[in-house]
Amino acid sequence: MANYLLALSREDGHEALGQAIDEVGAQFPDDHARSVLPGGWRLDWLARHATGDLMPEGQGLFTGVAYDDDAEGLYFGRSGWGSRGARVWADDDLPGCHVIGSWRGDRLRVTTDLYRMMPLFTTSAAGLVLVSDSAALLLRLRRRLGLPCTPDATVIGAMRWPNAMSAQLMSTRTPVQEITYVAVGQRVEVDLTDPCARAEVVTRPMREVFAWDGQSYGDTIRHGASRIASIIHTVATLGPEAARLSLSGGKDSRICLAAALLSPVGRDSARFTCTNTLPQHQRDAEVVQQLSETFGFPLGSRFPAVPRSAEIWRVRDPMGLWSLDSALTYYPVKLQAYGLRAKGQFAIAGFGSELYKGNYGLRSVKTIADSIATRFPDMAEDFDATCSDYLTRVGIDPADPLSAEWHYLGMRNALHGGRFVPVSKLGIRPLQQRSLVGLSKLAAQDRPAEMSGPKDITEDLMATMGPALAAHPFDRPAKDRDPEWVTERLRVIGGALTSDDLSTYAVHGDPETVQDGPVPALSALGADGQEPGAITRERVQARFEVAAAAVGDSDFATDWVQIVDDARLELADPAVPVGQARGMAGRVLSLGELLR
Repeated sequence: MANYLLALSREDGHEALGQAIDEVGAQFPDDHARSVLPGGWRLDWLARHATGDLMPEGQGLFTGVAYDDDAEGLYFGRSGWGSRGARVWADDDLPGCHVIGSWRGDRLRVTTDLYRMMPLFTTSAAGLVLVSDSAALLLRLRRRLGLPCTPDATVIGAMRWPNAMSAQLMSTRTPVQEITYVAVGQRVEVDLTDPCARAEVVTRPMREVFAWDGQSYGDTIRHGASRIASIIHTVATLGPEAARLSLSGGKDSRICLAAALLSPVGRDSARFTCTNTLPQHQRDAEVVQQLSETFGFPLGSRFPAVPRSAEIWRVRDPMGLWSLDSALTYYPVKLQAYGLRAKGQFAIAGFGSELYKGNYGLRSVKTIADSIATRFPDMAEDFDATCSDYLTRVGIDPADPLSAEWHYLGMRNALHGGRFVPVSKLGIRPLQQRSLVGLSKLAAQDRPAEMSGPKDITEDLMATMGPALAAHPFDRPAKDRDPEWVTERLRVIGGALTSDDLSTYAVHGDPETVQDGPVPALSALGADGQEPGAITRERVQARFEVAAAAVGDSDFATDWVQIVDDARLELADPAVPVGQARGMAGRVLSLGELLR
């Protein structure tokens, strides 16, 4: 995502890295901060307005936003995080979108938010540790330092499977053997007493991170719903249109709508919109308009009409940012190329309900591998090895009936769900609730009697937060529920929530201090020398041919020739979106990034 780089190096080594960082730091001094650590280590932090991220006592850093449902707190920037006192050193990751570094005593730790909306990659050599949200930046720095960049043939083989599941990383292994993705439940640690230290990836088992607390089913649903509504309510209290909800005709965004309407502040100040206005999404627009009229909330801005250009800023080099942000990790060639000028406005989305309802069909990874093998046996083998390696690392048996859903939690949910991060850290996914995730991953024999399967969770969240909304027609009749069904589910759950069930979280820090958007120092440090500009078909085609030539001259040429040819045809076809969801052209661009 090209938001940050933490470089830890010995002061008596890796002079080339220090020189490169000093050069961009001199050019963009506000984006560079430095700290001297015990044991002769130098820490360089590159981020937007980096100097504002270092903790005053000099033992840590924080950038972004976090929230703590248990403590009922919302934390903005370094000052907000510092208000937690001794709890800033706690091991338990929190949701939000942030980076945390700490170096108390003789160990350094780096982690990001619980669900990895802010990605975390690391690479190292003796006496050198690099941590960033951009795997492409780490690759380019390794090349600059003359360090090996070895293709991982198994990961690259799995990339060939033409499916949305493989449209981003599928393991903590990346296409570069020396670069590691640090997934949900993991963090980076470094032993500062060892002059030759490398990054250590410390892992908590996923079932431990997302253990269900054993409450009754109804209490778990109501407690999760209360937290969802409370965080949306709290964001709404930050000011008019601080909470911004984009609605569709489906269920996920309507759960967020129900939560917002539970709050009088949310009803009166949130901004509700429907961006699905193209002809193919006509039903979405119709349903949202009906919801607005029936439930009495306005669509569009509450402020006087202003030109769109006055509300937003635009990314100057979307193609270059995609390359730095997404190459090697997320393959569809598309990027949100604008951000909001006003600070403190949260984009609230229903993304995250897939954690409960089964985005991959409530299957095992082994089952998916077997289905791939019927058409692509060699790809299936690489897919199985790649996914199984990750699952085993985090304590999940690849043959477990829900292993594909655990895989979704660690990979797709993070890398696809965090697409707002290149331009903003103020995106919130309130449906990502730890207790509900744990409930959804119970084996069939361990589920509460009131729960027939994980898909019940989203249905019951909808019912308990907005009974009337739950009974209102959706975009497809298969989703519709009649009032009698809603009444019965409320009996099982224990009744509907009211505004009295909401909490207003304490707000610490100021949204104005949360810096986001492309980082000039990182763009300079990771420049690839290719033509900058917008993501256009012509520009992508030009970069594609450079990458295709590199692939054609490599050991992967035979396996990839059909993919390259098909992706070239897709790029030439105006009926196929440049950023199509499977990201086949982006896979070639990513492999070319490694091989060129």
